[in-house]
Amino acid sequence: MDNLSELRDIHLPEQINLFPLGYGSILFMVVLAGLVFSWPYLRRLYLQSKKNYAFRFLASLSQNNMAGVCKISELLRRICKIKHKKAVALYGGDWADFLAHTSKKKLPKYQMEILINAPYAPAWLELSADDFTALKDFAKNWVENNL
Repeated sequence: MDNLSELRDIHLPEQINLFPLGYGSILFMVVLAGLVFSWPYLRRLYLQSKKNYAFRFLASLSQNNMAGVCKISELLRRICKIKHKKAVALYGGDWADFLAHTSKKKLPKYQMEILINAPYAPAWLELSADDFTALKDFAKNWVENNL
């Protein structure tokens, strides 16, 4: 009556894989190929969305004072964070030279001075409508060329 000698260890079944090795590797290769081929399209969509946002932002600006110009300058710097990372730290004449170098449209010197000094000027200071429109057009052109 000694039944202990007949007892055996419990063996668990082998783990079942979600995909067998062949199908898993084929699925992995298909997903990897899909990502590789869609990467340029996804990157263009990402940059295009930034460009559309910038154009909508510029179109919404109606303040004809230094606060509006300050927002234009802020937008240009935020775009530099995406495309030209080292240019974010530039200021003064170096910032003006960078903007002039990376844009096809050139601003007159006094309008560039307005754009450079806008963050430091009083927000209530009024501008002429022509100057503000020229700065908005310059910013649109710069965004078009750099995004």
